[in-house]
Amino acid sequence: MVVPGAVPLASPFLEQRTYRQQADFQRDFETQWVDLDRQVRTCLRLMALNGIQDPLNDAPIAAVELQLQGTNFRESLQHEGLVSRQRAVLLLLRQLIEAGQLPRLEALRLYCPEAITPFAQRLGGLVAHYQGSEYLPDPQDPRRQQVHHEDLCDLRFEDGRFDAVICNEILEHVYDLPAALRSMHRVLAPGGSLLGTVPFAYGQADSTVKAVHRGREQEPQLLTEPEFHGDPVQPKQGSLVYRIPGWEFLDQLRDAGFEDPRIEAIHSPTYGIVGAEIPWILVFMAQRPTDPAPPG
Repeated sequence: MVVPGAVPLASPFLEQRTYRQQADFQRDFETQWVDLDRQVRTCLRLMALNGIQDPLNDAPIAAVELQLQGTNFRESLQHEGLVSRQRAVLLLLRQLIEAGQLPRLEALRLYCPEAITPFAQRLGGLVAHYQGSEYLPDPQDPRRQQVHHEDLCDLRFEDGRFDAVICNEILEHVYDLPAALRSMHRVLAPGGSLLGTVPFAYGQADSTVKAVHRGREQEPQLLTEPEFHGDPVQPKQGSLVYRIPGWEFLDQLRDAGFEDPRIEAIHSPTYGIVGAEIPWILVFMAQRPTDPAPPG
């Protein structure tokens, strides 16, 4: 059990598969292609009948407490502001803790580049050493007085400060992805974990690049029609998408110094985890290697 109030869980319905290369995912995808829509619909029916359980503590959540706002179930199946992809991340965080790979929540040093979202509020209330931030690049922005600012491409924290970094739907927006990955690697302690989600182009190796950074004082170079996603800091404008990562993202994690980069595919009506066109939520994970012992 991770937090107080946990309820013993009897046989949760949880499908979880680990992928370290595109070919293995593609094989499973093609094998199950004709059955994917049925899996999604079955998952929705089970949740409507039975409700779900909290991915951190197994507390029951009645079906009437769930809100469904649209057909993109990855984003639209909500409970207290959290959606399917966020519940998948919380479940993986729990698994890392229960496996002894991370400290328990009361000792965990956790960084998330989000500070004002329901996800940040949930973890901020549970994790004693939680550090959140938002991207507020203007030094004169008055919101900096209330919200901690960080540039994910150039984090100001000291080396090895955190046991884990959770990065949800942000890496598609950073102007320099390799720099952001190196920065997160640096602030993780040896053996620390990086996990999170991005809009993932699971059917292709290459990323779809939509914009290129041309310097802090210049507008980005747009390679396609501009695409913006929701941004809690500037909800009217949104945040520009620079890229939709493909499977090369795992190589980019390796290049930044991470070990064992992988995609966890998770589907669980028990925990309210379901996608839209596919039943799985895809979560990336990687670790900072444990530093070798100094010679003799």
